[in-house]
Amino acid sequence: MFGFTKLIAFCAAAVAAKQVYTPQSAIQVAVPIKYDLSASAPISTDIYNPANTFVSVHFESLNVPEGGILTLTSFDGADSVTFHGGESKKDVYAEWLTAGKGGVKVKYDGPTLTKDAGNVFVIDKIMVGKQAPVFESLCGPDKSKPAPCYADDSVKTKSGKAVARLLIGGSSLCTGWLVGSEGHLLTNHHCIETEDDAKNLQVELGAECKTCDDPNNQKQLGCKGEIVATDAKFVASDELADFTLVKLNIKDGVDIKKYGYLQIRPEGPKLNEQIHILGHAVGWPKRFAIVTQNGQLGTVTNSSIPSCQPDEFGYVLDTQGGNSGSPVISNVDNAVVGIHNCGGCPTGPNGGIKIDKVVDILKKANALPKDAIAGKPAC
Repeated sequence: MFGFTKLIAFCAAAVAAKQVYTPQSAIQVAVPIKYDLSASAPISTDIYNPANTFVSVHFESLNVPEGGILTLTSFDGADSVTFHGGESKKDVYAEWLTAGKGGVKVKYDGPTLTKDAGNVFVIDKIMVGKQAPVFESLCGPDKSKPAPCYADDSVKTKSGKAVARLLIGGSSLCTGWLVGSEGHLLTNHHCIETEDDAKNLQVELGAECKTCDDPNNQKQLGCKGEIVATDAKFVASDELADFTLVKLNIKDGVDIKKYGYLQIRPEGPKLNEQIHILGHAVGWPKRFAIVTQNGQLGTVTNSSIPSCQPDEFGYVLDTQGGNSGSPVISNVDNAVVGIHNCGGCPTGPNGGIKIDKVVDILKKANALPKDAIAGKPAC
C-alpha cells in the first residue's frame, strides 16, 4: 500500500448504520500519487506504480500542437489513449488504463513548443486503483451473477447493453444507464453531485466478460468495454430524490445507438412485482441480480421504507458498493421502476429511489429526455 493519504475515507458511523449508501464513498477505488512531469519537446518516459488495478493520469494542462501526438500506453501494450494535435485542455483525467505490469509509458512526438508557448503537457498527479473491500448490501452469499451467465436471456441481455460503468473524477465508481434516445444518462446524485463531476466522468459501455467463469468477472475494472464519453452536460439533479441526469458528450467515432436505451415506467414500482437489477458492483464487469437467497425471483418487498431517504422501496436482491445508480427493472414490462441507491441487507431490505419521483421532477423542469417513457418502442 502506498504511503499516501487515500482520497476517499470510510465513515465508521455510516458503516455501522443499518442503511448506508452503496456509492463511491463505500468503495475505495483509488489513491492519489503526486507526480510532476512536463514537456515542451518530444519525450518518452515511464510512470512506475506496481500492484494496482488501474492508472488514471491527471493533466494540469494539455496543449498538443498541430502535428503532435501524445500517447499513454500500459506497460503490456494492451491499453492506450492518444491525444492529437490541436487538443487543449485543463484539469482533466485521461481515460483510465489497465495497469498491465504496473505502469504507464508516456510518449510525445511532434514539434517543440517555444518558451513563450509553455508546455505540451503537465502531469501533476495520477490515480492508482486498489482492489476494493466488499462489505455491504449483500443479503447473504452473493446470488448475483456475471452478465454472460444469462446470455440465453435475450431481454435482460439487451437491457444490459445500456448499463454503464462510471469512473468519476478518476477516483470513484458507480453505475449509470442510458435513458431515452438522445444520449442521456441517469445515475444517483451521490455519484454525480456537481457540474465538475460531470466534466470528469468516464462512461464505459459493454464492460462485461465473454464467459460466465472468467476470473476477471470479479476484478475491479476488469473486462474493459468501450469508453463512449469522458465528460457530460449536467442537466438536472436532486439530492432528496438522489438522482442526476446528464447528457453525454459522445466521443468522435462512437456509435452510441448500438447500445440502445432503457425506458421508464412513470407510475414507479408496484408491491410484490418481480424485479431485477443490472449494474457494476465493486466496479466489476456487469452483473445481474435476479434471484434472492432462497432462489426465488426478486420482488418489491416494501412499497415505502425509511432508507437512505425517507420514502424508498425495498427488495432483497444482492448489491454492493459501485451498484449505486443501477436501474431496478420490472420483469413484467422490462421498464425501469427505480434507481438503486441504498444498502440495508442483511438486516433489512436494500433500497431504491422510486422512479416516479424522478419523472415528476424532470417534467417540472422540462428536462425529461425524448423517448424516456415506456409505451413507445425502445431501441
